[in-house]
Amino acid sequence: MKNPPVNAIGPRAGRSWITPLLAVGLLLLLGVLATGIVLTQQQAKDHVKSSFALRGESSAQFVSTYLSEQASRERDAAQRFLSPARVSPTRFGIVAASLGSAGALLLDGSGRVLDAAPLRPSLHGKRLSPAYSQLPEAARGRVGISGIVTSPITGAAVTAIAVPFRTAEGTRVLSADYPASGLALDALVDHTISYAQHHVFLLDASGHVIAASPRLLKPTLAQAFPRLAAASAHASLGPVPGARTPSTFTQAPVPGTSWRLLIAVPNSRLFASIAGWTLYIPWLIFALVTALAVLIVVLFARLIADRSRLRALSERMERTAQTDSLTGLFNRRALTEQMTRAAARARRHDEPLSVLMIDLDRFKQTNDGFGHEAGDQVLCTIADCLHEVLRTGDIFGRWGGDEFLVVLPKTDAEGALATAERLRRAASEIELAEIGLRDGVPLSVGTATGVHANPHDLVREADLALYEAKGVRPENDDGDRTPERLAT
Repeated sequence: MKNPPVNAIGPRAGRSWITPLLAVGLLLLLGVLATGIVLTQQQAKDHVKSSFALRGESSAQFVSTYLSEQASRERDAAQRFLSPARVSPTRFGIVAASLGSAGALLLDGSGRVLDAAPLRPSLHGKRLSPAYSQLPEAARGRVGISGIVTSPITGAAVTAIAVPFRTAEGTRVLSADYPASGLALDALVDHTISYAQHHVFLLDASGHVIAASPRLLKPTLAQAFPRLAAASAHASLGPVPGARTPSTFTQAPVPGTSWRLLIAVPNSRLFASIAGWTLYIPWLIFALVTALAVLIVVLFARLIADRSRLRALSERMERTAQTDSLTGLFNRRALTEQMTRAAARARRHDEPLSVLMIDLDRFKQTNDGFGHEAGDQVLCTIADCLHEVLRTGDIFGRWGGDEFLVVLPKTDAEGALATAERLRRAASEIELAEIGLRDGVPLSVGTATGVHANPHDLVREADLALYEAKGVRPENDDGDRTPERLAT
């Protein structure tokens, strides 16, 4: 293979992706954890709101139960005491008083008044059904419950419960009036919720307040709390926009009536169980996990960087040990290792292997005449020439002094001679006039080729061939020679 330039080996980039990938993984994990915390806290908040809404529904059901029981008492009393064809005013007054009502009406099936308590002769025979919604409902056989209405008997603001009952004369209706802020309903809304700060309203269809806790002086919700009234007109559960104290409301219809129960509570009270340290502890833990994870990534990145630097230093040192510092080619040690491997491959595949031994002619004169810097320039120029002429799979380097060794895998003797000739021709075209080499760099090449030959034998044969090319003779068998010219 062609020799890479000296110091060309840097840190391996194979693991450079590990730290960014770890950082991305950490960000994803932290994102999942943060999302989990947010979702968990949101689920806890939704659970509180759901429990709050259930409290409103159960309270509305409790009010409905109370009204149903009151209607049942009315029906039982009417069935027992008001069934005869003629009922005396005294008896009717006793029945009305027993119900705890502020007034009562006895009507026939068409909605005409048969009796009133307290006694109001002016009402007898009047048809009141069109003016009071609970009366037509009772005439149809169902319990009718009004909102806040003006009593036709006392003229006060009341709520009325009308119940039908059967008599020998046909269906009759008993309608009892109860004060709008009756003690029983006030007690119900007072016990709807246990928060110290709260507002509970029992409202009719038009927004009039039937009962409230705390008590209100204004008759409608819109007059008392306009923002809450506006918010509850569009939703059954949610925040109260623009409220001085951030609050949440829930409302539920009272079954069997046109009423609704509305509860509003400050958020600080409603979400107290999931606020404070309960809210921040998961984020503190998340911050600690984040800090530890970042520390681990930083330490891991430093470890990877240190290992990369150590690997680069090791490879650089190994490269330095195998590279000639001047030319950047393989040195003698590396050439020996590479040549041994090439010879093993050649024997394994039964392929020829050739070796070229190159020596620069008149190199000593260049050094003596122009200095060692000029000699170094010549050696580097020849190294560049080897890079340009030789193949990618060829092995070459500086053998020592002004000698270069080339190993040519899969090359026979004829190919080795052709390569040697290309090298001589390329070197002869180099122009270094400033150091006296106007006609190029003269060099001599010795070649040797074998199939199953020992690499050291090939080097010795190439060295001997080089002697012959230069016209010198060896003085021993170890490859060392004396550059003594043979006589011609």
